[in-house]
Amino acid sequence: MRNHIINSCFLSLSLLLMSATSFTLAGCEEKEKVLDIETPNGELEIERDKSDGDIGVDLKKKE
Repeated sequence: MRNHIINSCFLSLSLLLMSATSFTLAGCEEKEKVLDIETPNGELEIERDKSDGDIGVDLKKKE
């Protein structure tokens, strides 16, 4: 249970940090993988569109 709480906090903080960081970066017209985390419980992937700064978050839980 404690590991689950730590993983959830880590993923939340990572998402917040990467979101804040991605708004300060400038780029061209393609997507850039900002963060890719794989854990035994799932996978978190954050991509940023370099042309307009839009962020896409993909969270996949393993069952």
